Amino acid sequence: MTSDLRTSARDIRVALVHLGCARNLIDSENILGHLGAEGYSLTGSVEEADVAILNTCSFIGPAREESEGVIQDLLQAKAAGNLRGVIVAGCLPEKFRPEVEAKFPQVDAFLGLSDYSNVARIVETVLKGGKVREDSGGRAPQGQGEFLRLLQTPRSYAYLRPSHGCDHDCGFCIIPQIRGKQISKPVAAVVAEVEALVAKGVCEVVMVAEDSTGYGRDFAQGEARLPELVDAMASVAGLKWLRVMYAYPNNFPWALTDVFNRHANIVPYLDIPTQHISSKVLKNMRRGGSSASVRRIMQRLREEVPDMVLRTTVLVGHPGEGEQEFNELLDWLEEFRFERLGAFAFSPEATAPSGADEDRCSHEEALERQGRVMQLQAQIHADFQQTLVGRRLPVLVDESAGEWAIARTWADAPEVDGVVRIHDPAHNLSTGAMPEVLVTAADGYDLEAEVLPSPN
Repeated sequence: MTSDLRTSARDIRVALVHLGCARNLIDSENILGHLGAEGYSLTGSVEEADVAILNTCSFIGPAREESEGVIQDLLQAKAAGNLRGVIVAGCLPEKFRPEVEAKFPQVDAFLGLSDYSNVARIVETVLKGGKVREDSGGRAPQGQGEFLRLLQTPRSYAYLRPSHGCDHDCGFCIIPQIRGKQISKPVAAVVAEVEALVAKGVCEVVMVAEDSTGYGRDFAQGEARLPELVDAMASVAGLKWLRVMYAYPNNFPWALTDVFNRHANIVPYLDIPTQHISSKVLKNMRRGGSSASVRRIMQRLREEVPDMVLRTTVLVGHPGEGEQEFNELLDWLEEFRFERLGAFAFSPEATAPSGADEDRCSHEEALERQGRVMQLQAQIHADFQQTLVGRRLPVLVDESAGEWAIARTWADAPEVDGVVRIHDPAHNLSTGAMPEVLVTAADGYDLEAEVLPSPN
């Protein structure tokens, strides 16, 4: 933009509405970073904005419904004269562009997935009354570093993705259709991102990707290089915690456990979605493993990394899951006792491999099974939390809420796990503080603790 346009941009207020996962949040941060770099004023309130940008999610039907509901709300605000422009970005227009363009012709611009380097120019076009329909948000996401992000997380943590896309063909999932095949960033580019985040004061880097353990398989050697990457990331001076999320269980790069044990700043926590334990259901899901292989992998992880906390997700109601297979899953969860777990009910996607398979229970039954899993997990979670009572643990403070500091242990990933509440009426604990605490009580999914005196 020219200098005179930069000046006028300061008078334009842009609000971004974010929906979806942590990977999508990185896209939102990229959008905000590019807008801020071009001089636009950013506001967290749509009511105060001239232009609203919605970053959508379309992973499953309910996510699309939520996205479309927000589009309708924004268009109503525009029709009432409260907004000058509405821009819809992200996964929804990337995968379902013809449908959403036909359904919402009043939207001023649709942007699929890109690096969003041109988003400021698109806002300018919209303000001039133009419509943007072509893919003009910037280059398609490739293996480059992402450095212009305007972080929307507390200073205590930030997300980082080492790759885009996924090479798997899971029966229930359309993510590869949205984000494409895996493209990994060079190790040096990821390390540079970590260094930039640490320079901003970030204490914990949370690695997120569609398939973290597949990192590097798209390189010339064709081998997983996650252990090399994590080792390099953990070696960045000043990084307090590094957490790995979204690991795929099959073809696990076992050198990673040695890396975990070499670095004190890699928290012994791994998010590794298993989805199920029945060999029949895993085959229908196209997960590539078996009941026996999943059991071996999970047990080996616990054996090789001391204090390892494992988070998993399971999907119930998938085609092929009868009552017998579901009970097999319940028995496995009770036996293995994952410290952290999320459960989801199958949502048939028309373009997913399992989308048209009618060999499944009703949606109501799937929801009932989801409830039974979470009821079991609530007790398993509570039992694990009780083992922490009386322990001295380092925690990372994310925020203050009244007289309480809200923190997390190594066993808790941001946004998806529990928290530690520390009574702090004097507000001595700021965001990013890492005190040692004594855990005094377990309260549902959360813990309560008191700060221990600092050693002299």
